Amino acid sequence: MDENPKSLEEMNAGERCNLLARVTDALQDAADEAEHRGDTRFAANSKCVAGMIKAYPSHIDRSDLRSVELLLEHGLTLLHLYLTRTEKQRSIH
Repeated sequence: MDENPKSLEEMNAGERCNLLARVTDALQDAADEAEHRGDTRFAANSKCVAGMIKAYPSHIDRSDLRSVELLLEHGLTLLHLYLTRTEKQRSIH
């Protein structure tokens, strides 16, 4: 993976679709793990963000890129916060 990073605008439709799918899969996997641990709040939030990302069509109109970007940022931030919590913090909710 020696490519330079691309913005959503620079990506073609297939690359954007792949990115959306990867983030959605990661959110769903994290939700499943959180549910198993009893963290129902994170699981619900993660599933909701994954569902919103899935709602975008495979050929996103360029005028919608900013909203997709914000949604992806939200999803990735949610994942980061969940994955960097301590074990004790994960089992509180």
